[in-house]
Amino acid sequence: MMDSCAAASATVMEEKDWKRAITNACELIAPIWPLDQWIAVNPFWGLRDRPAKSAERLLQQRAGFSFLMPAAFYREAWEGGRISDADLKLSLEESGMPPALQPLYDALKKSGQPGESLPYSILDVLPENSEGVKAADAVCAEIGRLCGAYFDGRQARWSGTGGSGDHSGFFRFWLEAARQDLSLDYRTGIAGARKRLKALPEDRREAVEKAVESIDLSTEELEVLGHKLLMRILGWASWASGLDWRAGLAGEASEARESLLSVLLVWESVALACASPEQIAARAKAWAQIRQGMQGHGPGCGNGPDAANDAGEKLLWIWHRAYEIGYQRKLRQILLEEPEATAESCSAGSDSDTGCNAQYNIQAVFCIDVRSELMRRHLENHNSRLNTLGFAGFFGLPVSHQSHGPFSEVQRLPGLLAPGYRLVDTKGSTEADNTLNRALDQREIARESVRKAKYSGLSTFTLVETTGLAWAWKLVKDSLHRKKARQPDEGSPVEGRLVHQLGGDPLSIPEKVRLVAGFLKGMSLTCDFAPLLVFVGHGTQTDNNPNHAGMACGACGGQSGGVNARLAAALFNDAGVREGLAEEGIHVPDTTFAIAAEHCTVTDEIMIFDRGQVSESHQPLLAELEASCIAAGREARKERATPLKLNGLDDGELLAALKQRTLDWSEVRPEWGLANNAAIVFARRERTRGKNLSGRVFLHDYDPEQDAEGQVLEVLMCAPMMVANWINLQYFASVTAPEVYGAGNKLLHSVVGGNLGVIEGNGTDLRIGLPLQSVHDGTFWRHEPLRLTVLIDAPRERIEAIIERQPDVASLVNNQWLWLHRMLPGGDQERFHKGEWHGCSGYS
Repeated sequence: MMDSCAAASATVMEEKDWKRAITNACELIAPIWPLDQWIAVNPFWGLRDRPAKSAERLLQQRAGFSFLMPAAFYREAWEGGRISDADLKLSLEESGMPPALQPLYDALKKSGQPGESLPYSILDVLPENSEGVKAADAVCAEIGRLCGAYFDGRQARWSGTGGSGDHSGFFRFWLEAARQDLSLDYRTGIAGARKRLKALPEDRREAVEKAVESIDLSTEELEVLGHKLLMRILGWASWASGLDWRAGLAGEASEARESLLSVLLVWESVALACASPEQIAARAKAWAQIRQGMQGHGPGCGNGPDAANDAGEKLLWIWHRAYEIGYQRKLRQILLEEPEATAESCSAGSDSDTGCNAQYNIQAVFCIDVRSELMRRHLENHNSRLNTLGFAGFFGLPVSHQSHGPFSEVQRLPGLLAPGYRLVDTKGSTEADNTLNRALDQREIARESVRKAKYSGLSTFTLVETTGLAWAWKLVKDSLHRKKARQPDEGSPVEGRLVHQLGGDPLSIPEKVRLVAGFLKGMSLTCDFAPLLVFVGHGTQTDNNPNHAGMACGACGGQSGGVNARLAAALFNDAGVREGLAEEGIHVPDTTFAIAAEHCTVTDEIMIFDRGQVSESHQPLLAELEASCIAAGREARKERATPLKLNGLDDGELLAALKQRTLDWSEVRPEWGLANNAAIVFARRERTRGKNLSGRVFLHDYDPEQDAEGQVLEVLMCAPMMVANWINLQYFASVTAPEVYGAGNKLLHSVVGGNLGVIEGNGTDLRIGLPLQSVHDGTFWRHEPLRLTVLIDAPRERIEAIIERQPDVASLVNNQWLWLHRMLPGGDQERFHKGEWHGCSGYS
């Protein structure tokens, strides 16, 4: 009897059904961003509605890889004490398996490597071409080359239309190129392919409808096939997904993913038409096995409860969970211990029940980025009268920044959001702005002329012949690191027009008040303001590094936070805004003044902006801040020296070595970025102050006493927690499945399309994720592949209500894409597992 999953294949599929299958397959592919706007992405985002274990098994079946580490990794962790027997027992207990350790030890003796996946596609059973290339690889290479030409934004001299904003026309571009390719049959090894492509309808939907009819699969099976095909060209599929995502943020329509999948499905139908009866029979046999595997687990085929809890689940999952429990045990111990070095305790008799801000002379607001943890800890250890807070590094200001000159505006906010406002630089008058813009226009025209000459077919060699010596001096100077490091702008304070993104109208005072009140409430800073408030953005400096943006920030498109910090300080200091805040119940003393700064994550130096705006009364505090920044930077560099293999140097030598890394065009590891991130904490700073969290924890201030309705926490769990999850799983996947989700070797990278992405060697598919050099030092992994631990100081009921209201949060929590813990009043923790709270005393 034909099973229910295959029943629909006996009849012609309706248009709404195959469209749904294509849409569902496309939704399984996570988006990526351009190199110059790079953000860390959860590559499993499209699978978030599945339990993590089920998703891993699905990817192994469809794409032939596992996102668990090999058995040797866990064996080494166990032998080195990173995993204890107690961790293993807790992992077994969580999974509901018998507490027998011997089967786990035996599992480490096996390779555990996934085998070949079944031939879902007819291309898998076709013979190799005359050059020994598989048909599937040849087809994907052909599509990849055309994607590079079509989506090119500025690099090629002749390009398709995708770089100009037409994201949905790739199918037409591909079809025309394929029909004109006289070598198509030879390169793919599919005799008659070009002839059949010539007979296809021009309209994409008509061509896909015919392809679906010839492929002859049910709706669910077509979705599975579509996902399989997209995984074969994952880089370009992810790029197309990113185009669709960003178009959606802008309120525009885009069908880039569907256009790409349409090409793949048409190729499938063409290959079927050219296949022999024996090859078609082999495909049918494979699909019979696939259907059996889909029963009870496949999309639309009765997907039951967490199938990963079956008795036969992989024992490596038990090891991996024990590996994560090992870290959670250490984190719990650190938070329970007395601080290594702590500021003076809150003075007795304080009338504030929600914190101890009143005792501090200086408050510094840092990005939640894990690299800020080191600097915050050392600042507070050096100066007990200084308190730091953690908040999203765009400071709650969803702005795009239009600088002077012929440059596109830059979005300075998390890539998951759309800007609501635009900050337009101004010199204070139209005449001054026009003069500066004309000068910058002329400079860019001269540069563009050189670029065109470098790539022109007529002048390429003559340019080198006539200017070779000049370029030689530049190369020598760069090689000797004689050029100056790029510094953040220390010019005049932010004198920009803050206007609405749509319409361009300036913001009114009440609108500015809402912005400032929003970020103050978001960081639980609504009272007890110190005399000096510092907004500290962060950025990085590297040279000749296509992956620069990935070092700068994991969330904000690779942009530094200095502009947002200066804007936040300017808005906070606005007298009209202060009056409006008072009406909102936020009383800022007249003696409180805000300034901005930027933390360089390569050198751990903090640059303070706009010193000239600080009044005489606040100069002693400014001097105190600068001295603390120098001392904290020295200690932070010392702590980071070992993983950078620079230990043994005094601070002057160490700082010089770090600065050289920013200038060295051959340096592939200028810094470790957000490597080794493992947890995020939403709590008052007093909960973590003085605790050495080793630069592994995102720290976001949250005071549950100021959020009785849970509105602030809901925003935090839907935004910063989501961003931290994306960063965490981007690093996780780049370690556990580097061939699929990693960007490969930096030394072999070539940039595609100006800033679209990179390919490795002579490949044609984009490489996504992080380069090997960002997670591995040549000997050891520098990132531990752990799912994020989320630790929240809030009542159970508040957290549970948010999980119930927010489906994406529920998916991440319930499907174990992260681990949710709660802080208890005494300092201990409890964990949320399968809808219930459990004590963490077993983590001792």
